Amino acid sequence: MPTFKRASLAGSEELFRPTRPQVVTDTDDVTRDAVDRHEKVKEVVLRTLHFTPEEIELLLEAVQTAKYPDRPRSKPALDKFDSLDALRIKIQGDTAD
Repeated sequence: MPTFKRASLAGSEELFRPTRPQVVTDTDDVTRDAVDRHEKVKEVVLRTLHFTPEEIELLLEAVQTAKYPDRPRSKPALDKFDSLDALRIKIQGDTAD
C-alpha cells in the first residue's frame, strides 16, 4: 500500500501531559487527616414502652387522624383529650411527676 499516509499525531502529546508537574509533598498528611477524622456520634438511648389495650386504641385512632387530616372530625371529648396528652407524655419520656 504505497499510497497510505498516516495522520499526523502532532499535538496529541498535549492530551497526555501531566496536569500537576510538581509532586505534592503533603498528600499523605491530607489523606490521613481525611481518613482519621473522628465524628462525634450522638448516643442512642433505647427504651421499652408498655401500652395498655386502651392506649393502643388511642394510638391507632391518632395514626388514622394523622394519616387522613382532611376528613371532617369532631373535637375529641375532654377525657379522651387528656388521655391523648398523657400518652404523648409517656411516649416522649417527659417526667410530669
